[in-house]
Parts: sequence; structure tokens; C-alpha cells
Amino acid sequence: MIKFIFNLKIIFIKLILFLILIFFVKNTYSNELKPLEEILKKNINSHTNSLITMNRCAAIYGALYFVNPSDINSKEYENRYKIFLQSAVLEDIRINKKNEEESYKNQIEEFKSSIKFFIQIFLQNYKKNNSYLQNHWLEDDFIICEKF
Repeated sequence: MIKFIFNLKIIFIKLILFLILIFFVKNTYSNELKPLEEILKKNINSHTNSLITMNRCAAIYGALYFVNPSDINSKEYENRYKIFLQSAVLEDIRINKKNEEESYKNQIEEFKSSIKFFIQIFLQNYKKNNSYLQNHWLEDDFIICEKF
């Protein structure tokens, strides 16, 4: 009987952890599934918009760099993703009052998950359109990032 109750508690704890994980993953990826312009229109907070833009641009430039490092623009893409990533760290520190080490760690983790997502999209789009960005909403995001 005690073993059954213990197993029931373990199952309940696992279920709660699973639901919490899904909640955080949903919030993390919800911004990635929409065009940047749409996200920026919905968010009124300019600080949040700034951080979202920096994260998105870092991921786009990073994906462009890693998906085709022999591209003539690859050095520019590398420099830009590093600049946007560092800017995201500084903005995160400013907005969320985090220390630099914690912010850098968080931004790198977000960058890694985002870049995997964008690389997949770029490769799929390349097969379809013979271009990483053309005829995809990420082309508009790239244009927004180019303005910075």
C-alpha cells in the first residue's frame, strides 16, 4: 500500500514537471513561430521588443553563417550574429537586472535553440526555392535585421 502511494506521488510529480516543461517550451517557441513584424506589433513594451529583435536577428545571422560558411557574406553574418547576441545579453542585463554571466548563459541557450530551428527552415526553404530566405516570412525578418 505504501509502495503504491509512493509510486502515485512519483507519477504526479512527473506529470507536474512535464506540464511545467511544456508551458516553458511553448512560451520560448511561440515567438519563433511568428514573423518578427507580427510579434513587434503585439508587444507594446519597447524593451521586450528590443530583446526579441536582438535574439531573432542573432539567430537569423547565425543560421545564415552556419548553414553556408563558404558564402561571400559569411564573415559579415558571423560578425552580425555575434554583435546581436552580445547586444541581447546587455539588453537582458538592463531589462531583467541579471548579472552578466547568468544573462550570457541564458542568451546562449536561447540562441542555440533558435538557431537549430532557423537552420531547419533555411534548409527546407533552400530545397523548395533554391534560396535560404526567398519566398518565406523569414525574408521579411532578415530585412528588418538589416536595418540595424
